Amino acid sequence: MSLIIFLFLYLFGVGLSYKNVLIVIISAIVALLILGILLSLFIVPSDGTFTGLFGNVALIEIKGEILSTSTFNATNAFDVVDAIDRADKDVTVSAILLEINSPGGSVVATRQIVEKIRETKKPVVAWISDIGTSGAYYVASACDLVIADEHSITGSIGAVSIVWNFSEMLEKLGIKVDVLKEGKYKGMASIFTELTPEERKIIEGMLKQVYEGFKGDILKFRGGKINKTRFEQVADGRLLTGKQALDYGLIDELGSREYAIKRAGELAGLKKPNIKRYTTEPTLQNLLFNAGYSFGQGMKSALSNQFFTIR
Repeated sequence: MSLIIFLFLYLFGVGLSYKNVLIVIISAIVALLILGILLSLFIVPSDGTFTGLFGNVALIEIKGEILSTSTFNATNAFDVVDAIDRADKDVTVSAILLEINSPGGSVVATRQIVEKIRETKKPVVAWISDIGTSGAYYVASACDLVIADEHSITGSIGAVSIVWNFSEMLEKLGIKVDVLKEGKYKGMASIFTELTPEERKIIEGMLKQVYEGFKGDILKFRGGKINKTRFEQVADGRLLTGKQALDYGLIDELGSREYAIKRAGELAGLKKPNIKRYTTEPTLQNLLFNAGYSFGQGMKSALSNQFFTIR
């Protein structure tokens, strides 16, 4: 704040010299670094007391189809990965809440998010609102806790490949298409030709690999929370309500968004969690503060291991 005030005065000709403004900027940077160090060494935010500074639950939204690129009404998986990474490194954040309203997406895109969740050090909670199916449920299953509204739609565990075939329509219209290729299966699944039995078998083999990997990961992520036999009964692509998903062990609890925020806070030991939305790039202020905090944490760890414990 002091930096902003001094820059304002300088810009409007109050009389501060360039040298004085530079001193103010350097002082502000040093102050942020020192503040981060002091807070990391002497303050342990375990109950949400430091409202707005500590005790935050990072809220990250996953809406629409999950893709590897940015399009209208879709979620870019790499943006989510970046947000989770920043939240995990943010010293003011104690837990992460993924608000999911998505029908799923591409296999590769969803896996990027899943892998980032699994390596995250802080508790990650998923809340399924209207819909969290297929790849979106895959993302949710990777979290420490999965909560859904009882009337939400989830499940749809499976893999699908849609192959369009316009050959008969083109023939009726008198349109002929010549496809030149090298390689027996090059051009496979073309819209101009019908799949051969061999081509169909290849695609089915690919789908089976994805499907078995999907199911295997869910069983691994859910651990002892899910019964394999009962899981196989519903891992056939069917849709489930939140209540049905709870009965089969696909989710952990039923509840509202506010309840999910509360539970995320509880996992991090927070009595009154605050929401911190992650939708923008990190600011210079946060980077400087986090740098100071990390330095202080390093000092604290070194002193604790070699000399004494700072609590």
